[in-house]
Amino acid sequence: MGMVRRIVNSDNLHLSEESIARLNALDNRPIDYSDIPAQTVDEMREAHRKAIEMRKKQMFSLRLPVTTITWWKSMGDGYTTIMARLLDEARKHPEWIKMCL
Repeated sequence: MGMVRRIVNSDNLHLSEESIARLNALDNRPIDYSDIPAQTVDEMREAHRKAIEMRKKQMFSLRLPVTTITWWKSMGDGYTTIMARLLDEARKHPEWIKMCL
């Protein structure tokens, strides 16, 4: 069984001595992995392959009205990720596309 070591820095926390002692006592407790199902090597490889596949991206250019681009950019950092998620969801809902035709 694995162990996790945590150091409690009480300088920034307003904890009682008793609370700090209880937290420090947790350091030596083993982690219980019994509720995590065992996976075969093949299952782990497949999960890894899927994770890599999901990260693959391709550059794509699109002409949009300036007002639309300004609106998307107003969402701040990550607006292209939001746009990609919306397009992925639209693939699952063809009725959304039909409403725009």
